[in-house]
Amino acid sequence: MLDKLTLLDGLIVLVYFAAVLGIGLYHGRRNKGSDDFISGSRQMPWLAVLGSIVATEVSAATFLATPGVGFSENMSYLQFGVGSFLARIFIAFVFLGAFYAAKSLTIYEFLAKRFGNGTRYTATLFFIVTRLLASAVRLMIAATGLSLILDIPFAACLSIFTLVAIMYTGSGGIRGIIWTDILQAIVFISCGIALILYIGQSIGWSTISEIGAAHGRFEIFRFRPEAGDGGLLHWLNDPKLFFIAAVFGFVSTTAAFGTDQDMTQRMLTCKDVRAARRSVIVSGFISIPIAALFLFVGVALFAFYQVHGDASLPMKALESGASEVAADQVFPWFIGTQLPSGLKGLLLVGVLAAAMSSLDSTMGALSSSALVDLYRPLLKKQSDDRDGLQLSRIFISIFGIALALIAWALKDAEGFLWLTFKIGSITYGALLGVFLLGILTARGSDRGNWISMLSGSLICAGLLALIETGHLGLGWTWLILIGTAWTFGLGSLWHEKAPRSA
Repeated sequence: MLDKLTLLDGLIVLVYFAAVLGIGLYHGRRNKGSDDFISGSRQMPWLAVLGSIVATEVSAATFLATPGVGFSENMSYLQFGVGSFLARIFIAFVFLGAFYAAKSLTIYEFLAKRFGNGTRYTATLFFIVTRLLASAVRLMIAATGLSLILDIPFAACLSIFTLVAIMYTGSGGIRGIIWTDILQAIVFISCGIALILYIGQSIGWSTISEIGAAHGRFEIFRFRPEAGDGGLLHWLNDPKLFFIAAVFGFVSTTAAFGTDQDMTQRMLTCKDVRAARRSVIVSGFISIPIAALFLFVGVALFAFYQVHGDASLPMKALESGASEVAADQVFPWFIGTQLPSGLKGLLLVGVLAAAMSSLDSTMGALSSSALVDLYRPLLKKQSDDRDGLQLSRIFISIFGIALALIAWALKDAEGFLWLTFKIGSITYGALLGVFLLGILTARGSDRGNWISMLSGSLICAGLLALIETGHLGLGWTWLILIGTAWTFGLGSLWHEKAPRSA
């Protein structure tokens, strides 16, 4: 590590770590109990919540993996942003109103009040499993990036991320998470801008434009599938077609913002529903430009290596026996081999910030859901403030270690950006279906819901296996919609006149 970093780079990293830990420790003194630790007494400013939403949504997947998409493909990923923006409006005026009216600490507590604990337990377990896997991918991306930049073992990088995140998240709770997320959002957005300016000055803006245009890297919208004879299925199995991408963007964002405690927890810390709505809607105006920024980083890197060939770029083997550049690893490779002192330190902090912004909120959300939705109702025990606070911190440590272990198991995975989406496609549909059933209708039952959710997820898992093995020519982006329709439709066949309470 010392061989790769100058004194200036090291100082930048140390200042960042000190700031993050300082924020966490400072806010740790304000937590009076577990409920306060989870909700921040619902006194967080909406601008702070906005910054935290942006930071968590970007994460290591956007900071490190999105440039890989811009490098190897194009900017069609932005099509997802159209549906994503509309989904935020839907979440703001449909979901948040119901959550605030229920006055629940977690969104799965809302399900318990609406249907019963069977639905709550099923949704909580779905969330825990899905969030552990998806966030472990993000942690793996960040640890891989840091390992490439500094040429140090993957295990060491993984340990650093996990230990620091456990320390400040366990101390500060949701307040610490939100305020550190603001710092981290500023850091990695600044990093993206600084890197583009550096490459633009290095090879010229016209060179980036000409090379990117010549290789189709600036393509955003695709309204027809690529040439082929697949008929109707050919229109359905291409996730980069505009109408599929927009639908997927809407459904996946609705699922993420409305059924995932990781994203929703910070929205429930505002003083009222109007402030929460403001934060989530404004985030839609910010998320698309940020995605475009990091896609453009990938295009600029592609142009740079067209001008300055580098035979030592990380490669991956293809099934045909040939090899190609490992696009997911180009960005961290560039940081480690091309950037001057100071700028390298800044980009290294960007990698750290992107990892921490998703890791801290994940551990906080998993901890809160485990305490509120599993520990308390299953053990029929309402812990006092001191015990609840201690339990929250214990759960944070447990989930932090679990995330690190799963990230280690996934260290050789490929296609980082799409892998996170595919994991969510198995359970997000079932979660979205049951929340829509609870918010939009008076139907549904506790028993019917968990049957619908389990069967819907099994169907999606089976379809994904067929798609990945080439036995089904259907775009995996349809799976969330299929899971949602199945769970909502089957669940609506049951009806209880008097909903159970938790």
